[in-house]
Amino acid sequence: MLNINRVLNEDRLLREFTGLNRKGFDELSQSFEIVLNNEAIAKNQKPRKRCVGGGRKARLQRVEDKLFFILFYFNCYPTGRPHLNYC
Repeated sequence: MLNINRVLNEDRLLREFTGLNRKGFDELSQSFEIVLNNEAIAKNQKPRKRCVGGGRKARLQRVEDKLFFILFYFNCYPTGRPHLNYC
C-alpha cells in the first residue's frame, strides 16, 4: 500500500510520483487550498434539495493528500494527451 506521508517527506519519491519537487508541491498546495476553499464557499451558496451530511465521508481529508492524488493520477495515466498534438 502507498504511504502518502512517506512520499510527501521524501523528495525523490515525491518527484517520481507527481513530477514536482517539495518546493513546487508546497507552492501549488497553497494555491490549490485557496481554490478548494473558494469552491466550497460557492457550493454552499446554492439552495439545497437535501440536508447537509448525507453521502460518503471523504477519505482524503488534507489538502496535500487531495493534491497528491490528482498529480499522481495525471502523472501515471495519460489522460487527454493524444489530442494535444492535433492543436
